[in-house]
Amino acid sequence: MNKLFPMLFICMLMFVLLSGCASMTPDRLPSEDIEVFEKYSDIIAILRNPKLSPDSKEKYEAAKELLRYVDLYYTRETATVDKLFYHRDAVADGLQTEEPVFTFTYRYGNDFIRIRFFTCRMFVTRVEIKENE
Repeated sequence: MNKLFPMLFICMLMFVLLSGCASMTPDRLPSEDIEVFEKYSDIIAILRNPKLSPDSKEKYEAAKELLRYVDLYYTRETATVDKLFYHRDAVADGLQTEEPVFTFTYRYGNDFIRIRFFTCRMFVTRVEIKENE
């Protein structure tokens, strides 16, 4: 019985911690979900608009909204990045290699959102998001 109590206590503690963390994350759709392109087409249209600068209030607000509703950490293909963002808004590093990095930075005033997609050929291997408000 003495050996069972600590194990039971640890299991209960883990359950409480894990269930608490899961309930704190907002419900966001994974970026690869086809519903994203239907449900948030208005936000995507702003981000893909070639007439708007990445430093415009509209694109900054659209990027902020996209991050609120869509989980970009689930991005697995560069085709998804192309569907979500205007390609000329990206700064590409390492295009001569098989692992280029595409960085989208949206600024408005002193605030910015930076989204970096690390790729290998046609796949996204890692995503970094930094937001400064």
